[in-house]
Amino acid sequence: MSFGNGNRARLSEARSDGAVDVIARMGLAAPARSRPVILVCGGADDLADAGLERAEAMIGAGVAAAAEVTGAALVDGGTDSGVMRLTGRARARWPDALPVLAGVAPAGRVTYPGDPAGEGVPPSDERVQLEENHSHFILADSSEWGGETRLMMAVADGLARDGRVVMVLAGGGPVAKSEALEAARRGWVIFAIARTGGLADSLLGLQTVYRVPRRRPAAPVLPGKLKYHPLPSPSAVADPDLREIVLRADIRPVTGTDPTLFGRDLAWELQEEPLLKEAWGRFATFDELAVRLRRMFTRFQASILVLGVIATLLGLIENQVKEPWLHWVVVVVPLVVSVLIAVASRRTVGQRWVMLRAAAEAVKAAIYRYRTLGITAAEEPARAAAVRRQQLASQLEVIETRLMHTEASSGPLTPYQGSLPPRMYGAARDDDGLSPLGANRYIQIRVADQLSYFHRRIRTLNKRRNILQFLAVASGATGAILAAANLEAWIGLTAGASAAALAYLGYLQVDNTIVTYNQTASRLAALERGWRVLSPAQQDDVAVQRLVADCESTLATELSGWVQQMNDTLKDLRRDQASEAGRIDVARDSGSPRADPP
Repeated sequence: MSFGNGNRARLSEARSDGAVDVIARMGLAAPARSRPVILVCGGADDLADAGLERAEAMIGAGVAAAAEVTGAALVDGGTDSGVMRLTGRARARWPDALPVLAGVAPAGRVTYPGDPAGEGVPPSDERVQLEENHSHFILADSSEWGGETRLMMAVADGLARDGRVVMVLAGGGPVAKSEALEAARRGWVIFAIARTGGLADSLLGLQTVYRVPRRRPAAPVLPGKLKYHPLPSPSAVADPDLREIVLRADIRPVTGTDPTLFGRDLAWELQEEPLLKEAWGRFATFDELAVRLRRMFTRFQASILVLGVIATLLGLIENQVKEPWLHWVVVVVPLVVSVLIAVASRRTVGQRWVMLRAAAEAVKAAIYRYRTLGITAAEEPARAAAVRRQQLASQLEVIETRLMHTEASSGPLTPYQGSLPPRMYGAARDDDGLSPLGANRYIQIRVADQLSYFHRRIRTLNKRRNILQFLAVASGATGAILAAANLEAWIGLTAGASAAALAYLGYLQVDNTIVTYNQTASRLAALERGWRVLSPAQQDDVAVQRLVADCESTLATELSGWVQQMNDTLKDLRRDQASEAGRIDVARDSGSPRADPP
């Protein structure tokens, strides 16, 4: 049939035929590989104002972005109202991303161009027009709203075959509730768009009460089982359908305002890549622990240096004031420094941070190799995919085995509990983490983002270097002024502050890091230029493999150099701090606490 906007759609009525037969008759049979399906449900007439605008943004750009990268088909109610109108507008705007948009509606409640008159059908003014931008329509043998629900679920299942089906819910009333209940029973994930009213907000509210643990205010000092309030029983939910949905469904709240991030999360859920998802989980675990340990290590070192300067200051004041209580403060501060040094040494926080950071970056490199080189396997794709999966599994095993033979295994390796894929920045912000990458996309989210990181870190490190060098020089100059003013007793303080600034600068390894980052950035930029100058004919599979191999080799060289550099620095730091702790103990035993900073 043809609509007034020029769109042509195919329509079939499912009377005695099952969904699979109708799908085949309409030319919608699933391709050789599994095809994911996005089932869009929700409000027909109750979406308005801000809720409508929010639903339109998410269902439009978000769903279209996910469908484009995954090849997903869309299924909805097909009528020219509510969320179905929004999906139709999305297809009109992004036709290449949404080639299949199938509407399933009750035959006795809709009308369309060329609709033949039928017995038992309500007057045409009570029927609803089919939306004009859909590609296919399947009409259920029913004259009641909700009579199409079972067929809609069967169509989504049949289109996907062995692929994944995900529901997107915006608003919604009784019909949407029956659809969500059926999705929950089938184990389909439900993305509920917040602040669209109706069923979506009701489910999110119930999930917050009955499924999301609330942390107690005193949680940091309580044992694990007491950190959270106990969840109330869902039996308090009066509506049995809502109660079953809350108990059985995997409901994902869509609370943000950026459709690209929603599309990213939706694309992640639609794709069957268990090994790649596991790899991202390992990366997120190592990355989160590395960030946490680095923060802890930095605080330890800063505390040791600051307390060392404070100890010098208090020692000088105590020599001038001769207050008994100040004497004990002077005794205690060096002891605290000694304790911090001992704790930092025993917990090997620095070594664990470095090893976990190295493991995280190695996993990320393996992920990008897998995703980019996979598109070049033109012959025997199934066999090539199996080989690539085996290679990725072997690489992950090697990385984890190597990590377990380092100091990283001496502490907890708590699995990452956040959303996957982990949030990225820059061009990779909207990357779903799973879909195959072409060479240009690889350069955009891997090479260009890494270049941006290097340049940003160089600016930050250079600023820190200037500040610390200024503090060291200023402290030295202040010492010279004090000497000229015959205040030699206070020179120890300025010398201590200068030594602390230089020690922290040495720990950061700013000079070596800036040189390494500049060299690596220059090499990556040269590789990117080399790719850009190739003609389209030269940008073949071999060139792609060479590009990825060279870029990852460059990044691996930088990483291994950084690891070696940091390990050498940490060994020197541990040796110096162990020696300093010994001197503090000797000074304490002799009754003359050391005032110089460690």
